[in-house]
Amino acid sequence: MTVATLETDLLDVAKKVKLGLEAAEGDAVKVAAFLEQNSTEITALASLAGPGASKVSQVGLALLNTAITAVKGAGDAASQNGLSVSLDAAAVADVKSVIAAIEKV
Repeated sequence: MTVATLETDLLDVAKKVKLGLEAAEGDAVKVAAFLEQNSTEITALASLAGPGASKVSQVGLALLNTAITAVKGAGDAASQNGLSVSLDAAAVADVKSVIAAIEKV
């Protein structure tokens, strides 16, 4: 699953939840039925806002910091020739944990 696919799927689920709640228009029985029918998707969305999302942010920022340091260190040569960035074993493990978390959603 790619990040773009994940984003599209998340937006689709969020729109479905929004439309379902709007369709219920304050009817508690309809709202309860909608929430029950869509509990799996709603739970998946909620989990992204929890500790898993924090881990994704931390790993993403760490990778960005690594890339920024490499680009700054290479100077103009990075713009002309491209740049390879090495990741240590800990960074690879962090990325793998994020991949596993995203694939569960």
